[in-house]
Amino acid sequence: MAHYYFERMMGHEYPNISGYHRVTVDEMNGTTDRDKEQKIKKLMMANKINGIVLFGDIAQKPNIVESSQNEDSKIGPNVLYPIASLQKVYTGIAIQKLINEHKVCLSTTLNKFYPNIPYSNKITIGDLLSHLSGIDDGNQQTLTVLKNENDTLSFIEKNLNSTGKIGKWNYSDSDYALLAGIISKLSGMSYQSYISKNIIIPYKLKNTKFYNQVNNKTDVISGNVQSMGNGLCFENLKKKMSVALGAGGMFSSAIDYWNFINYLTSNKIIPLGTITSSSNKYYDGVYLGKGTFHADGSMNGCQSCFIMSYDSNQTFILFSNNISFKQMLNIRGKLADICFE
Repeated sequence: MAHYYFERMMGHEYPNISGYHRVTVDEMNGTTDRDKEQKIKKLMMANKINGIVLFGDIAQKPNIVESSQNEDSKIGPNVLYPIASLQKVYTGIAIQKLINEHKVCLSTTLNKFYPNIPYSNKITIGDLLSHLSGIDDGNQQTLTVLKNENDTLSFIEKNLNSTGKIGKWNYSDSDYALLAGIISKLSGMSYQSYISKNIIIPYKLKNTKFYNQVNNKTDVISGNVQSMGNGLCFENLKKKMSVALGAGGMFSSAIDYWNFINYLTSNKIIPLGTITSSSNKYYDGVYLGKGTFHADGSMNGCQSCFIMSYDSNQTFILFSNNISFKQMLNIRGKLADICFE
């Protein structure tokens, strides 16, 4: 069994799986993907998880393990699921693409785009990407679903709190909402159009959609269904998603997200090294470890995560809708033990 150390950073953990490579039967005394699949099934059943795990070599078709505690909320590989902060990877990649095209720099200051935000003359694009801007989210509650990106950006700018504590780690959805706005300003199109044109459409991610493209509650998986009812849960979910521009306003199937990470790690969207070469612990929507990167998402009772080892190409993705974020972090560690052993 592989051993890991975990670094703590505002409740997030960094598994060190550097140096591991894709296992073979001979190397692991008979350990195969089938063995891992059985271990994952037992883990999910023991923890009564309603969810799905995809694992294996990211360049190949994934191994899939499903666990259903509620047939009405079964998470299949092609079902639309609110990916929450896993969307930040899309936003980070889009900004990185614009940086690589020399349309903006990490050192470009926020006041070039949002001069009315306090300390915007000192906050840089790099600060936003790494959650070092000193910006707190403030109020993120809205009574209605926000209709468009302009409404969302106005809401964010009005409610955020720019503290001036630049350089201090502070996880903030507002950082990535502002980055989404910057993408729109630089590209001359909406953030949604830019992501669709440059990522979703060319890579045929047909089960990746923005919240305003999904109107039928039966098309998606929601969390908290048992306590709230599917209708109310879907309504509340879309309210939250409408506020989370660039940071939690997308649905994706598990298969689509697997393929998205595949395209990223194979250097098809941007060179992966432009992300992994960062000296920050968090950059472009992912937490960076030694030879790994990962992300976590949580919204409305739905928990999601992935860890990718670019040393070995081994990856796993977990989507669930009946566990807490704390439980997900615990399960994530156990999945790392299984998938990267």
